Amino acid sequence: MKTIIIGAGKVGFSIAQMLSYANHDVVVIENNSERKQIVEENLDVQTILGSGGSISILHEAGICDAQLLVAVTEYDELNMVACLLGKKLGVKKTVARVRNPEYVDNNQISADALGIDLVINPEQVTAEMIGKLAEVPEAINVDYYADGKVQMVEVQLTKDSPVAYKRLMDIKFPKPNLIVAILRNEKMIIPRGQDQLKPNDLVFVLAETTNMVAIEKVLGKERIKTENVTILGGGRIGFYLAKLLEKKGYTVKLIEKSIEVCKEISQKLSNTLVLQGDGSDISLLEEEEVGQADFFVAVTNDDKVNLLVSIIAKHLGAKRTIAQIRRTEYVPLVEKVGIDVAVSPRLLTAGAILRFIRKGDIVSVSLIGGAKAEMIELIAQSHSKVTGKPLKNLNFPKDAIIGAVVRDNNVIVPTGMDIINPHDRVIVFALPKAIAKVEEFFLQK
Repeated sequence: MKTIIIGAGKVGFSIAQMLSYANHDVVVIENNSERKQIVEENLDVQTILGSGGSISILHEAGICDAQLLVAVTEYDELNMVACLLGKKLGVKKTVARVRNPEYVDNNQISADALGIDLVINPEQVTAEMIGKLAEVPEAINVDYYADGKVQMVEVQLTKDSPVAYKRLMDIKFPKPNLIVAILRNEKMIIPRGQDQLKPNDLVFVLAETTNMVAIEKVLGKERIKTENVTILGGGRIGFYLAKLLEKKGYTVKLIEKSIEVCKEISQKLSNTLVLQGDGSDISLLEEEEVGQADFFVAVTNDDKVNLLVSIIAKHLGAKRTIAQIRRTEYVPLVEKVGIDVAVSPRLLTAGAILRFIRKGDIVSVSLIGGAKAEMIELIAQSHSKVTGKPLKNLNFPKDAIIGAVVRDNNVIVPTGMDIINPHDRVIVFALPKAIAKVEEFFLQK
């Protein structure tokens, strides 16, 4: 599939990287020569210096032969214009990153009329992910598949974990599950029965949602109910998150430095206590009892502020802390300084776009481990390679693993003897280099 990506920022780079790994024909358009050079030096894709809103540049990129155009520059209007032009010039599908809620939430503006097949709002996607984490606060990452029936959680083992230094084959779980991956020293491992779990491992577990609490106990994690949440930052993510948490019945407090922003969002929120103040002021944090929060979330536009205040909140006693990190080079700092979770809007946005791009009958795609791997939910098609024979005989890619199968509303954690039937929902964990092969297994012959 030929894909044209407009914008070589973090989101554009991530999408280009994933698609190039999967042997897609990728062209990146970028008007900044330094960003263009970074793509050229790191990825095996074609690059063009210029504006994605230029008809001549789009023609140079081969727009007439492209199946997909993804516009993810920093400018909403450019992304929308590029998609409109792309559709007029013959591209089949278009995706636009649009952040301004006036465009996203305005019912008077039709995405179809603008030639956009998928509109992605990074702030909304990020708020939704943090909302999921509030429900499973002991996890570093959480995602749901098969309409919520299957859950994937990422947890970090401590030196006191009861499973530390045990082989997977020796761990007695009360409910079926599969540890699909271990992230150790920045290396993603697909474990086998002989592999040991070690302290500080990030462990990715897949199981039926109703069984996950019991499984987490074996790993040394207790589910703590979240009741009150404090949010630092009244920007788009903070606002979307507060609105989402209100609907879920949480007690929400939001701290914002700008008095104008406070006035604006307080009129739009019904059950959130909006406070004007500097979140880095320790006396304010103490006065507002941030240390009593079950969940503290820092989502200002400044990564350094998010890191600093999350550290302070943790020191004051907040049970779980989440920091929004836009600069990926800061992400490794999170573990070292004691913050529980880092969320990256760019990676979450890339995952949402990849879900739309993937071939076959794909329901969802999640980037995990800092985009080192993907969790893909597919529907098995009739007469595909993956159906009709025991899993042990499939010759499935070694850098991928089938984690769960959902059939007639029943969740199956498969063994080598299980067979996938047409129309089963299948959740697959895969490293980037195996994704193209995995897709081939699920395509109809």
